[in-house]
Amino acid sequence: MKRLDKVLETLLGLMVAVMVLGCFWQVFTRFVLNSPSKYTEELLRYLLIWMTMIGVPYAFGKDRHLSINLVTRSFSPKAMVITKIGIEVLILFLSIFVMIAGGWMVTTNSSGQISPALHMPMELYYACVPIGGILMVLYGVDHLIRYSKQVKEVR
Repeated sequence: MKRLDKVLETLLGLMVAVMVLGCFWQVFTRFVLNSPSKYTEELLRYLLIWMTMIGVPYAFGKDRHLSINLVTRSFSPKAMVITKIGIEVLILFLSIFVMIAGGWMVTTNSSGQISPALHMPMELYYACVPIGGILMVLYGVDHLIRYSKQVKEVR
């Protein structure tokens, strides 16, 4: 998982850098040249979508995602680990059926469509959903293995 983390960190860093440069270019062309670039707005929009769909699994894998633990703070250590396992199973279910299966259907349904400004196939833009789902499953399985070991230790 450390290798996957490193790849995602690099990819996300590159996306942020390209977005910053694109944003500067958009501002420069709009206010200095008085002729806004027609490509940067679409590029930034799709980079933001990709960054979100890659960043969510990365944050999930690092346990940096937002969680509300108001109720679970009072749980015993064993109940806490069992609750985490239940949550992981639910996340795996949603990742497989909503993100991977649903994302695949949306991606294949967009076949033949082209983006307005960049003239890129829309499948390229929608592919981030099933890819994000696959990453969520990878991290979810890793979490399940870790929590299963914790259940044995807590006994």
